[in-house]
Amino acid sequence: TIAVAPHQVYGPRDNLFLPNLLETAGNNKLFIFGKGENRICFTHVDNYCHGLCIAERVIGEGKNVAAGKFYIVTDGVTHPKGEQYLIFWEILDEAIIAMGFKPLASKPHLPLWLLFGLAYICEALQWITGTTFKLNYFNVLVLTMHRWFDIQNAQRDLGFEPIIGFKEGWADTIDWFKGNWLPKFHKGGGLKGLSSGTQDKIDIQKKSL
Repeated sequence: TIAVAPHQVYGPRDNLFLPNLLETAGNNKLFIFGKGENRICFTHVDNYCHGLCIAERVIGEGKNVAAGKFYIVTDGVTHPKGEQYLIFWEILDEAIIAMGFKPLASKPHLPLWLLFGLAYICEALQWITGTTFKLNYFNVLVLTMHRWFDIQNAQRDLGFEPIIGFKEGWADTIDWFKGNWLPKFHKGGGLKGLSSGTQDKIDIQKKSL
């Protein structure tokens, strides 16, 4: 057995990552959290699929070097500046600007003490009313912390290399959202509730249980 996982999957038809952030930005309710300097790594969906395929091949070839191990696959050094990470808020702002929304860089940053305070209030309201809020403790944490990984183990043991570079994958993703998500976007959402695509995916999963 080999375990292969991505980090922050993105790509066309994404129903989880970008829709909720873009919806909040489109309603002018998204601001940079903290200093906005947190580093993270992305994984294009095709690179994740590629990682799974080559892991299956390694198992079939009987290579024991990877047996029982856990690997993370990302876009690797195809991230900006040849590093294995990017600056999250800078890259997100590229997508927001491409949708024609107000740039995050032109708005004030929100301090962490305020964000965590509001997150606790939202979680309390969610517990009382049963309403889902986009702002919660977990989201504030993951949107402000450094979270990126070195993929050298997957490169060494599985022979993994990204087949889609970040620049190409991100541009393709933005084009897809401009052509498919943006025409269906309607103002009125914000901090309460999930994007329709995300909720539809959750509903489908519930029906299968």
